[in-house]
Amino acid sequence: MTAPDSRLRGLIRDLTNGLAQQMYLWGRDVRHPDGNALVRAGLQRIARIDNEGEGTSLYRIGRESGWIELHGFCAGWRPHDPQASGILYIRRCHRIFLAQGSMTPGRYDTSRLRSGTIEELATAYNPFLRWWADYEQWALGELGAAWRTNCWRDYVKLRRARPWLTPPQAVDWLLEFLENPHTQQRPREILRASTSVR
Repeated sequence: MTAPDSRLRGLIRDLTNGLAQQMYLWGRDVRHPDGNALVRAGLQRIARIDNEGEGTSLYRIGRESGWIELHGFCAGWRPHDPQASGILYIRRCHRIFLAQGSMTPGRYDTSRLRSGTIEELATAYNPFLRWWADYEQWALGELGAAWRTNCWRDYVKLRRARPWLTPPQAVDWLLEFLENPHTQQRPREILRASTSVR
């Protein structure tokens, strides 16, 4: 049995909320007391210089014939083939787009951004979500559960935060979503079930 498009669109919104939370966690990892965790995890730091001095750095790592790219403004996967579609989460818009070619963080060529069908999104976001789950599993082992839990608790306290799943729940959710998005539970269902068990 497959989920209707409306449910899958809801799951994409859930994924978007998860990315908002994860962007905060990656930002904290950059300032880890033992050194920049993104660099320690193998991402290349590309310093960005703009008209007002040094801006937020771009972090990049190769993944599945493309690049995972993280920045304070956006995150996504960009294939090496400029004609192929990757994904781009734009933090300010709180939205995931299909994107073609390279984008300058904070200055996006809207002619190369589109919503796309569920099937197109599912294909394009696969490399990014696999890397995200792998990174979080690495972070758990290298940075420790206490670090990630404390970062998550700090995020939940922010005034405009959109709290999502706990970090361990998030990894499980991502892996299950990658396995079969048609049967994936919504995060609110998971949270409801975990609350009722207590």
